[in-house]
Amino acid sequence: MKMMRKSWILALVVCLMAVALIAGEAAAQQKTLTFSGQSMMPAGNVFYESLVRACKRAEAASGGRLVLKANPADAIYPATRELEGVDRGVLDFGQTCYMYSKDKWPATGILTAKPGGMSPMETLVWMYEGGGQELVDELLKNLNVKFIKGAGQMAPPEIFLVTNKPIEKPEDFKGLRIRSAGDGAAIMDRMGAACSLMPVGEVFEAMHRGVIDAYEVSSPSVNWTMGLQEAGKYIYLSPVRHPYEWNPFFFNKKKWEGIPDDLKNVIEAAWREEAFTYYAKAIQADLKALDNFRNAGVQILPLPKAIEETFLKEADAYYAEESKKDPFLAKVLESYENFRETFRAVWPRP
Repeated sequence: MKMMRKSWILALVVCLMAVALIAGEAAAQQKTLTFSGQSMMPAGNVFYESLVRACKRAEAASGGRLVLKANPADAIYPATRELEGVDRGVLDFGQTCYMYSKDKWPATGILTAKPGGMSPMETLVWMYEGGGQELVDELLKNLNVKFIKGAGQMAPPEIFLVTNKPIEKPEDFKGLRIRSAGDGAAIMDRMGAACSLMPVGEVFEAMHRGVIDAYEVSSPSVNWTMGLQEAGKYIYLSPVRHPYEWNPFFFNKKKWEGIPDDLKNVIEAAWREEAFTYYAKAIQADLKALDNFRNAGVQILPLPKAIEETFLKEADAYYAEESKKDPFLAKVLESYENFRETFRAVWPRP
């Protein structure tokens, strides 16, 4: 009897321990995790609103277990340096343009937007399934950053340039002071311009003070939400400089590893959904914004063909030179162009 009683007590203790363990795991799963991140764009900008929307979508799907606080540019870390902020752990997550790090990694220009490149949807497929994300991971493998495959914002073509005076021929770029970024800036420099990067929040004042003569920021809707209708008289449209823009969402790697798997799936799904959601919303917003610019007295003009042709010629020369300097850039370019050639061999562009 004593042995039976001991066995029964032992079994009861084991059961209670198991119940306690399960309860503890359940409590851990119900614990609310709070993270703070930053956009590279200011409050009110459509890119910032997109990050907020993606975070709220993840929060709603988590059943209250996630809080993702998306802050505007400069709120926590200097604008355009969000990748560095996440790597250092000052930010838990972020959103940025790869090309803001072009001074460290020349190939990042292609990863954001390749002048004369593919369409937005072609590029999204290359990034998601064609090897693009794997190249990103290889390039930035030493950073404490987790890039979520397919998560980010795919944007339509940008405005080619906004100026205070007409540009009619390639020679008009000689000495033109332009706010620009990425490979597009390097190519316009080859055409004789003097390009420099500054946070987008400084563009309005720089144009009014005559610090710059022209600028490119983003698509029409982004420019409109920033109040740039009074910062330039002419808008030139062409997809050749920036046929799309891919802005990734990413997490601090150590913080990411501490998130339960089911919540990782929630964040991944919610943030991936934003890639196409942003694209669809941005197209409609751009069409409306162009009407707003016209009504505000800004002239909307096609980029002259001679400038387009010169720009594309200089782009080819630029990439040929840069590929010789940087083996990894050459590797990214080869993957990109091979995907485009393969895709368009089956479905040629009209």
